Amino acid sequence: MKAKQRVCRECGGKAHVVRKDYRFIESGLNNVFLKDIEIVVCAGCKGESPRIPNHDDLMRTIAVALVDKPYELAGDEVRFLRKYLGEGSISFAKMLGIDRSHLSRVENGAMAISRQTDRLVRTLALVHDPTLVQKLKRLGRHDEVLRRLSEIGPDVNPIEMQLDHAEDGYTYDLRAAA
Repeated sequence: MKAKQRVCRECGGKAHVVRKDYRFIESGLNNVFLKDIEIVVCAGCKGESPRIPNHDDLMRTIAVALVDKPYELAGDEVRFLRKYLGEGSISFAKMLGIDRSHLSRVENGAMAISRQTDRLVRTLALVHDPTLVQKLKRLGRHDEVLRRLSEIGPDVNPIEMQLDHAEDGYTYDLRAAA
């Protein structure tokens, strides 16, 4: 694909658009990869800016993939789901039946999440945002995700979340991290 010339927003240098995979750390998670998206790359400062189509569906898909994750949620994943749902730490902690300091320790990785709290976070996400259930159904994952809730095990293998954009929205694949 021929690169298009652009100007870098950061340094004003020459930039061009390329298509490639992108680690989406802006999500607050370090294991999310967007496959084959347009990236504006600066020749001068080497900065990269992704062009993200359908941002709302992207964030919804990340939330769905976290609910679908076969292992216990990590703290940053709990924080992502809380923020995705638009909840503050006090109200979210109340919904979970824990105090705010407990939630803070979980989100910061100082304390592992209990299996019961993990399942409750996932269930709250599905109940709080019905579009997550619709997305799971559209992807054909709804019944499997609900069935597997009781089988979620400890996080023994780091997971990479790879998201692909299509005309009808994002899809995801959960893979063992390399």
